[in-house]
Amino acid sequence: MPRSDTVAGMEPFRAKGPPFDWLALTAANARQAAAYGLQLDARAGHAPFAGMKGAFAIADARDARIGSGAATVLALAEVARRLLRTKRARSLEALFAGERVLILHSGGDSRRLPMHAVEGKIFAPVPVPAPGNRCATVFDILVDDLASLAPREGGEVLVGAGDAVLGLGRDPPRLAGDGVIGVAQRASLERASRHGVFVAPAKGGAVRGFLQKAGEREMRAAGAVLDDGRALVDLGLFSFDPRSVAALLAGAGVRLRAGKLMFSACGLADLASRASIPQVDLYREIAMALPARARRGEYLEACAGEALAKPLGAHFDAMRGTPFRVVVAEVGDFMNTDLKNTDFLHIGSMREMLDALCGERPKAAEFGVVNSSCPAPPAAVAGRGAVAALDCGRRAAVRIAGGNAVVDACEIGSLELGGANIVHGIDARTLALPRGVALFAVPTARGVAMVACGVDDDFKTPLDEGGTIFGAPFARFLAKAGFRAEDVLEGDRTLWDARLWTIGAARDGRVLRWMWSGARAPRAWRVARRHSMRELLAIGDAAAIAERRVRMGRLAAIRDPAWAFECAATHGQLDELHRALRAAPREERRALASGAQDPGALLPRRPLPRAYASAALSCAVRDLGAAGARRAAEFRAQAFAAVGEAVLSRFELPQRPARAAIMHDQAVWTSTPVRVDLAGGWTDTPPICNAVGGSVVNVAVTLRGQLPIQVVAKLEEEPVIRITSTDLGETRVICSVRDLAHRGDPTRWSSLAENALVLTGAAPSDPKASLAKWLRAVGGGISLTMFSAVPKGSGLGTSSILGAATIQCLDRVFGRERPTGELFAATSALEQMLSTRGGWQDQVGGVLGGFKIARTLPGADQRPVAEPLAVSAAFARELSARSLLYFTGERRMAKNILESVVWNHLTHEPAAVEAVRGLKENALRMRAALVEGDGRAFAGEVDRYMRLKRQIDPGSSPPMFDALARRWKRELSSWCFAGAGGGGFMLLVARDARAAARLAASIDRDPPHPRARAFPFEVDSVGLRCAVL
Repeated sequence: MPRSDTVAGMEPFRAKGPPFDWLALTAANARQAAAYGLQLDARAGHAPFAGMKGAFAIADARDARIGSGAATVLALAEVARRLLRTKRARSLEALFAGERVLILHSGGDSRRLPMHAVEGKIFAPVPVPAPGNRCATVFDILVDDLASLAPREGGEVLVGAGDAVLGLGRDPPRLAGDGVIGVAQRASLERASRHGVFVAPAKGGAVRGFLQKAGEREMRAAGAVLDDGRALVDLGLFSFDPRSVAALLAGAGVRLRAGKLMFSACGLADLASRASIPQVDLYREIAMALPARARRGEYLEACAGEALAKPLGAHFDAMRGTPFRVVVAEVGDFMNTDLKNTDFLHIGSMREMLDALCGERPKAAEFGVVNSSCPAPPAAVAGRGAVAALDCGRRAAVRIAGGNAVVDACEIGSLELGGANIVHGIDARTLALPRGVALFAVPTARGVAMVACGVDDDFKTPLDEGGTIFGAPFARFLAKAGFRAEDVLEGDRTLWDARLWTIGAARDGRVLRWMWSGARAPRAWRVARRHSMRELLAIGDAAAIAERRVRMGRLAAIRDPAWAFECAATHGQLDELHRALRAAPREERRALASGAQDPGALLPRRPLPRAYASAALSCAVRDLGAAGARRAAEFRAQAFAAVGEAVLSRFELPQRPARAAIMHDQAVWTSTPVRVDLAGGWTDTPPICNAVGGSVVNVAVTLRGQLPIQVVAKLEEEPVIRITSTDLGETRVICSVRDLAHRGDPTRWSSLAENALVLTGAAPSDPKASLAKWLRAVGGGISLTMFSAVPKGSGLGTSSILGAATIQCLDRVFGRERPTGELFAATSALEQMLSTRGGWQDQVGGVLGGFKIARTLPGADQRPVAEPLAVSAAFARELSARSLLYFTGERRMAKNILESVVWNHLTHEPAAVEAVRGLKENALRMRAALVEGDGRAFAGEVDRYMRLKRQIDPGSSPPMFDALARRWKRELSSWCFAGAGGGGFMLLVARDARAAARLAASIDRDPPHPRARAFPFEVDSVGLRCAVL
């Protein structure tokens, strides 16, 4: 488990769109297509599928095997039909222009991986975290791998096989240019003899010929053997540009007329749609027609029988003139023929699954799979073997004698394994399996079938012709079990068609123990209705399998939320895990409301994951009665504490006093402007900025020509600290560290100064320290005088700017001057010490002069980088003439609003998520408006900013704001409440300078509130000033 101090950026904020516009997954039959459809639907809201125009599964017509070539044509036709619902085009080429389509073929029965036959082996799990505290699948890794290919200009259709991950992402080949492009790998002739081979230059280029399963003599005769004795082997991946897609469809008899798709009678598409055609393979019948040197007669003789002569002849003619090239992918060297040693990730059999996922060097590790288990490893593993635990709801204690084992979607307390085992879908307190045995459950509408076999049983070889069960001849099994082959064998007489399996209620596998132990078949089995795997596949419940995986992920998160949220934080899946826990049934969530455990014991150690976990658990238990409500409050408090800790953990308080660098008759004088936020606010607030990065536009301003914030520090002879607020008329004398005990209370007027004193080392943080001794080491007591000419709760960033000015002033007392980035970070830490939850934009706005945009990247280290905006003097004067700062007379503290916004983020409220995305865009648009001097765009972005602030927290905009806006609607172009809202100031942007003057006069003449008044303001280009006098 990675332990970086960073929470990964959340999926909804990925800047990139989906890698494909359309995804089509072909299936052998309607049952399989329905199962695939469930999987695709479950991914619709998650990257990389979120934002796709469509992702669907399509079955071979009438459940007949029509081949990958015919299936490609029908998949393209279905994409075309869906495109025509929203897109107008006069040709098929224009219809596919600009579209990126991925077609994956995966129509097998999964006989060699029978436990995944119902859901499809392409959806076999791999230990890569996926949304909802679950495993990703081969399909997810395959799509991610193909997404690494740069899109072809103008659009393309990628067609590939769904049974192997090629590893293209490690060094993606470039697919560019016109026509059809195949992808190849240099490999030995022995391997080439079992695959397609391109006849082309060693480095790729125009394809002169395409061979399929050719012998060495044929390859040499065709010129396919390279100088090094190898050949270019087809990797099963083809890219078609829109023109070649149109040619392929035209050759198949697909026409576009009056905005409707039609199939020509007896064309390839028509015959395939009626299952009235032999199989047409993409890598044989389609591909062998593509080379420019291909001869029609030779092609038809090699590929077309009587039934295919006409449709394949039309295909050959249509593809004439279509460029056909090959690129070579550097994904390994196939000099040996052992599939385990190839550079593909292929999980097509039980043995391949064990080799790919387990051991010291599992194959999956070469494809970025760093964990052996997901979402969590077993509680303990004893013995000499390796175990991969996938989608398990409970962390089992496992003892394995040797070898590898995969435990998938199980609820098992303890396991005793001989090694080379696969256990799938089992619920049991304890389970013991001998070496080489696989045990799995197949859910149906009538109950659950238990199935057991040997991991090397292939379900393909007839049992009376050498096929095995539990790795031994079937005849031996019959003799021990005491029944005849005729009692169970039917169909092709393979293990696939052996009626051995009964349906019941239990998932523990005990009903089959007699099989692997070599005992006689019990009477209950003999008299029961039995089914074959073929029959179970037909009635298997794919939805139940998918729901079980959802439930396993949920249970694993409830039983070990600390692990689940650490993992989700690392992989950017916090929102999905939050939703999964909130949606859990009440009986599952009750464990979280129990007072038996300290809430902290359920939470991650790292503060940011802990904040999200605490919020999720609070939401999960709050409806569980009085105990749940108490627990929810505890978790909520933990969440906010963790946010503060995340900021403070990056800041160390001074442990020893420093000597003052000024004399007793000197003073440090610091003054600053305030800031007006113009766009992007809230994106700077932890943990929002940690998750998505902040982007804020603001401007430093003076009020009535004056700098509104002043801080003065001096040394005193008496070893005390004297804090004075000139504007409040208050003085507080700190005589001991005990006097600082309540400095975390933001309602106390002196708390900001007290925390700034501790943060800068002017006062000790240790509650046991002696203040007098500390101050004698400093060189004397400290007098700190603060003044703010802005009403409290103004929304102009006063508290944070005053904090920054105080830190800077005290630093100069000790002869220090922090870089601006460190000053910003120190002020953020000060905000967290005060528990006011503030962000970093206020201090940036007041410390740095002028207009600026300040940004951070996602992550724990939030040090904003500010870009000064070159606003012309004329445009600045126009904005100043048109704009007013209006004090509503209502004061508020930002903490309550800030907590609401932070909570909405931590709980992934959809409106808040969308608002944050909009706020980041708002900042970029405001930047452009200012730089371009566009007054209309400026006013529009101010209005948009106001609406987004309301969206992220409706409570930030009380009715009085709208009442004032209605009152002044004739003069106003746009308006926005300052800062967090709830009171304080409003920024009023009038239609022009004369409207602004009328507005100011109206406010002076008839103020809506006794304390209401308008403040003229000017842009301050300097920012913070600090001098020793």
